Amino acid sequence: MWDAILSAVQTNLQFSHLLVVLIGTLAGTFIGALPGLSAVSGVALLLPFTFTMDPAQGLIMLAAVYMSAEYGGSISAILINTPGTSGAACTMLDGTPLTRQGKAQEALYISLLAGTVGGLVGATALLFFTPFLAEMSLFLGPAEIFWVAVSGLALVATLSGKHTVKGLVGVVIGVALTLVGQDAISGDMRFMFDDYRLVGGIPLVPALLGLFAVASILELLEKSSDAVAPLILRKGVLRSIISALSKMKIQLAWSSLLGTAVGIIPGAGASISAFVAYGEAKRISKNPEAFGKGSYEGVAAPEAANNAVVGGALVPLLALGIPGSGSAAIMFGALTIHGIVAGPQLFSEHADIVYTFMIGLFLTVFAMLVIGLVTIRWSSLIVRTPRKTMVPAVLVLSLIGSYGLNNNLFDVYVLLIVGVIAYILTKIDVPVVTIALGLVLGALMEESFQQAALVGTVDYGSTWLYFANRPLALALMVVAFAIMVVGVRQILRERRSTQNAPEAEEIDGESGISLRSANIAFSTILLLLAAYIVFEARDFTAAGAQFPILVASAFVVFGGILLGVNLHPRSAATLGRIRPFAAVPWRNWAAIVGALVILTLTIDLAGFYESAFLFLLASSWILTPNSESRAKRLAQATAFAAIFVTIVFVAFKLILKIPTPVGLIV
Repeated sequence: MWDAILSAVQTNLQFSHLLVVLIGTLAGTFIGALPGLSAVSGVALLLPFTFTMDPAQGLIMLAAVYMSAEYGGSISAILINTPGTSGAACTMLDGTPLTRQGKAQEALYISLLAGTVGGLVGATALLFFTPFLAEMSLFLGPAEIFWVAVSGLALVATLSGKHTVKGLVGVVIGVALTLVGQDAISGDMRFMFDDYRLVGGIPLVPALLGLFAVASILELLEKSSDAVAPLILRKGVLRSIISALSKMKIQLAWSSLLGTAVGIIPGAGASISAFVAYGEAKRISKNPEAFGKGSYEGVAAPEAANNAVVGGALVPLLALGIPGSGSAAIMFGALTIHGIVAGPQLFSEHADIVYTFMIGLFLTVFAMLVIGLVTIRWSSLIVRTPRKTMVPAVLVLSLIGSYGLNNNLFDVYVLLIVGVIAYILTKIDVPVVTIALGLVLGALMEESFQQAALVGTVDYGSTWLYFANRPLALALMVVAFAIMVVGVRQILRERRSTQNAPEAEEIDGESGISLRSANIAFSTILLLLAAYIVFEARDFTAAGAQFPILVASAFVVFGGILLGVNLHPRSAATLGRIRPFAAVPWRNWAAIVGALVILTLTIDLAGFYESAFLFLLASSWILTPNSESRAKRLAQATAFAAIFVTIVFVAFKLILKIPTPVGLIV
């Protein structure tokens, strides 16, 4: 083994291998930072370039893209509240508050350094413990995977703060969205409204972009300042961050180990690992109350886990031939193209390739660190971008990210609808991050539950007896309920500490409907939605109806609680004074949304780049202060639209080869 490792080190020090690592890391960081282009799409985009390489180099390039894309996703998540990858959604919880406090540099450095630690831990596990960890992954059946997903959902109690019920409602909404389409187990066609485009369900990436990118950009319209966020450039930031991270050794190590362990579970991926690590970091933190408000630990934990997932996901791929993630599945295809069969015989038949690839992953981590250190100071300047350019630019990037994924205009419609609804929900304090959590984990949770139910019915006569007879599933069940108990205790403790405090008069404005009225309407919609799900479930098979009815029951419980709270006299009096929509600049909001709708409807007719140019021009004109002359506003808007469309065209059309609707010009 050691001879093979030494030979792999020497091979990777060749210029051609170092160049492959550098190109893959740069590409992955760039792709990860762009909304919509996840690690999976990045690996898929670069797969054709590896066909002419030798197998080790091709795998190294794909792994470099995979690893650096997970880090790159945190850049946009921190700076513009838009995760470049689904795993970076958790990073926003504390990364965005740090940016709004003028600490964008600090947040980016934490993400980079924590990601480096996680990447090294995952790569080390891949190198030294692959056979053992792969054998351990065989013990994870549907029961265990189901309870891992439930544990992630249980973390909502700690993620949603004082809005616990609404956080849980958000989770159920996210899970309910995964019910749309054909059921993977029973084959039932569910909640499709006779639209064949929903057979595969609601597309994940466009929905996530709508939840975060579109919703946060529409929220940006409410700010009075021209810049997206303040930025204070301090000297010695890197030293102070290294010092802060040195005090988080336990959190970093634990988060990295969790990320590696979750990565080994086929299908789990970075999203689950990030939320699990975040919840654990908050549980063991000395300052749990700082989470969600700009905690360094809240950024470090999910980023360490995200990058540790890469090494973990490659363990079952190399040892068993079972990909642990979507990116690993594409790498499985790359192995097949080169005539290499992943599995137990891989280490004996192609040890030189395997160990060269593993050592290359370490080089990728160091390349990611160097590139990040060089670019962070400049990338943090993005937050100084004026609103008149940031708003239309992010919306256009989100559109091309949604369309380019499947070359499907329907994905763009999903982006727009989900984004507008998510913005409305944020105004009534429903945390969109909990919706995203339910959306990410819902399909995995249902599939695992149905598989466990089938096995349990056959072997034990009951699903719950099946759970009870699997020690690991039972342990995970205890962990899930422990997380719930800890979250409830923390919420009760926080409420007791504020009972004697003077009641603040939280009034957002004098116009518009009250938060109480909005909550009552929202609760009513939840109850009606539950009734609709139960009504439709009558036509499903017995296996296909179980989970939808469970989701409907959750809507009834949480919707009923929310309705009761808002009908309570004391709560009603307080909530009745809050006007959540009073600060919305409806004129600009309607103009931007209207322009976005027109862009969506004309993309297929006029072409993407032509429609995008007109949208950028109109949006920039709308958001430019009226104090400037019309000629100046028009010149600025035209110049911005032309320059940005040119950059997007070169990056997406010429370099990344992402197809878009063709118009009169391009």
